[in-house]
Amino acid sequence: MIVSLKRSGRRERIAEAMSTHGAHFSFIDAIDARCFGNGELARLYDDAAARARYGRSLSCGEVACFLSHRRLWQDIASGGRSTIVLEDDALMDPAFFTKVLNWREDMLADMADVVLLGQSKLSRSREAREYLYEPLKRSRQIDGMRIGTPFKQWTSGAVGYWISPHGAMLALAHTEGPVRALLDDWPWHRDDGAMRIKELRPYVVWEAFESIASDLEGERSQLTPSRVRWRDCLLEPIRVGRLIARWSVAATIRAAESIGSGGKKQDCTR
Repeated sequence: MIVSLKRSGRRERIAEAMSTHGAHFSFIDAIDARCFGNGELARLYDDAAARARYGRSLSCGEVACFLSHRRLWQDIASGGRSTIVLEDDALMDPAFFTKVLNWREDMLADMADVVLLGQSKLSRSREAREYLYEPLKRSRQIDGMRIGTPFKQWTSGAVGYWISPHGAMLALAHTEGPVRALLDDWPWHRDDGAMRIKELRPYVVWEAFESIASDLEGERSQLTPSRVRWRDCLLEPIRVGRLIARWSVAATIRAAESIGSGGKKQDCTR
């Protein structure tokens, strides 16, 4: 399913990419924030809850984005079939078509309620750095790719994700009522909704943010405090130390899992 504003002008590009690979797809019309009437936003959105969590209000576009995906979750929950959700500015790697689209639904549902297939605002030139600094602490391998739990989850976008019917029902249950968080606040979905959020490595979906202007970014930038560059420089030694610690923990976990699986194999042969 591809979430897209009718006025976006992006449908032809992504439809051509999907059709070229023979992938089945359909569009769901996103809710247009411009159509909110007087007083309607106040009914649909809990500003106090958003400000308590993020220190800022959500933009009209962010509220509309959340409502659009929630409408899609209703279709997935009622239809009883897992779905890959893409935004209309998504770029897909070949592995998306040759591998991910062919994975069995029950295999993924055994591992997760949601699998993030990409990250917004991440360029391919920074892909290796992202994997280095944000390793998976637990993962399972499928077709030479890994699905697992990262050390840290954050608002990393919703440019592409797989969601099961059970995941859709959990998402609907804990987001009922006015919108009070960002759609892509995955830690919130995990903690408040008891959802199992996993990530795919390497990513197979990318946001075309360098070539396609975002409908949300203008409003969001006005509401979000700007980051101070010198602060990032001061934090770099901490990031390096955290990197070493994370890879050490990940290696320890994988070694323990390997020993455990080896022991089970030995038990089975007795």
